[in-house]
Amino acid sequence: MSDLLFDQFLVPFFIRFFFVFSLIGMATGAGLIFFPERMHQVFEQGNRWISMRRSMKWLEVPRDIDMALYRFARRMGGVLIALAAYSTFVLVTQVNAGSLVSAVGAEKAGDPALVLIVADAVRWFLVAGGVFGIAVIALVIFFPAMISRMETRVDHWYSTRNWLRGLDVMHMGVDTWVRRHPSTMGSLMVLGALVVNINFGIMWFARG
Repeated sequence: MSDLLFDQFLVPFFIRFFFVFSLIGMATGAGLIFFPERMHQVFEQGNRWISMRRSMKWLEVPRDIDMALYRFARRMGGVLIALAAYSTFVLVTQVNAGSLVSAVGAEKAGDPALVLIVADAVRWFLVAGGVFGIAVIALVIFFPAMISRMETRVDHWYSTRNWLRGLDVMHMGVDTWVRRHPSTMGSLMVLGALVVNINFGIMWFARG
């Protein structure tokens, strides 16, 4: 089924896509050679700068949920401990590596013994995570002052807006070069698009 989808739909789609795209590239290159000013006007209309710093600013605003967490710590903690205890109990008593490997069909992926070892290691890792989660939730419920002191030491706010500031600056070097050398860029585009056009055109007509 996957081979049929690939051969009958995906391959013809990509062949036609690159064939048509190469025609557009040839037309754009020819426009740069013969009508550079008009093409620059078209490029100017298409150039729009969208700042990710402004769009994603809301993700960079720190939100303090500690008050709500400690206010409902006992209720939320009881539910979370029950869920963690139940999942840990199921993992320990009702799940084994052999049945897990058979359920997902992973025994065909490689050495059966190695697959069983990996599956069992994952199971015990999840068990350890459940036990650790129960311990942390219990500390939040019964020793909130200690958890609060630990959070004060380790809580730090790191803003990616400062780290990625340089990525939000427009770089117009390519545009400037194209404006200065439209014929050269147009010739390169025509030649490159012509190679792609001939290649995918042959593939298209060869497939009928």
